[in-house]
Amino acid sequence: MIALLVMDNRNVSNLRVLVSVSQKDMREQIISLLEQDRGREAFDILKTKAEVKEYLPLGRKPKFKPEVTLFEDML
Repeated sequence: MIALLVMDNRNVSNLRVLVSVSQKDMREQIISLLEQDRGREAFDILKTKAEVKEYLPLGRKPKFKPEVTLFEDML
């Protein structure tokens, strides 16, 4: 699973990070949380445990198409 995290808080503004989850159980946990409308928990897991693929400066398109995009300020 490839996810795009868009972080926007008091420390960072519009930081975009492309992350990857290869472990099947973690992937299933993320999907389950998103289906239950628990996006904040899914975002936190991806932010702390997923493998970073690339950092994307503003205006740059990702090399990989993300399966899910999570915006921190909308959770």
